[in-house]
Amino acid sequence: MSNCQAPLARSAVRLMWSCRMPKRRTSDGLVSRVLGNGAPPGDETSERILEAAAQQAEDFGLRRFTIDDVARRVGVSRVTIYRYFPRKDRLVEAILFRELRRFLASIDAAVEPYDTVRERLVEGFVFTLTFLRKHALLNRLLRTEPELILPALTVNAGPVVAAGRDFVARFVRQEVEAGRIELSEEDIQGISEMLARAVLSFLLTPQSVLRMQTPQEIRRFAEHYLAPVLDALSAPGRD
Repeated sequence: MSNCQAPLARSAVRLMWSCRMPKRRTSDGLVSRVLGNGAPPGDETSERILEAAAQQAEDFGLRRFTIDDVARRVGVSRVTIYRYFPRKDRLVEAILFRELRRFLASIDAAVEPYDTVRERLVEGFVFTLTFLRKHALLNRLLRTEPELILPALTVNAGPVVAAGRDFVARFVRQEVEAGRIELSEEDIQGISEMLARAVLSFLLTPQSVLRMQTPQEIRRFAEHYLAPVLDALSAPGRD
């Protein structure tokens, strides 16, 4: 890995590990971390910088991503960008956090209309896989700069799986606490991790004997293979 690539790779790794949670119940902490503490300075200039930087990364990747390019694109000086983001890797981290915030907010909006945890898990799975397969920056990195992101999504994917598991568990736990479903904490964690791993697997390796290309096909898979696991675990009288 070249000297210029190393800080970018470390930025991705730091972001993934920042989402790693302790073993206690911490899903709300993950949401607060991404939606709150991970937020960039909240003014118009910082948002314009982040928007321009994200577009630059989508168009040219991270290896050819420079502060000068972003400054020209947004129409501000290098000094202004450095005032908000002192180093390039900090700007990259801010872009990734921004995309995560948008992603999590989009999932919330996608599952909000549904009443049951079964429906929310199915529709959340459909939305997540469809959204990530179409995500411009993620697909750019996977296609042209896999060395920057693939380790964090494969051999070092523990923090990513943990983050996804904790986020899914938040929805399931809400239903349990409301008395609409009965699941042990162990089963909540188990089914949440299964969903997170399924998304990651089908995202990175879409080729499959299972028909998983359209939202309708993904929904059919979730209803046929994933939802019955939840039904079995929450069945009345189950030991």
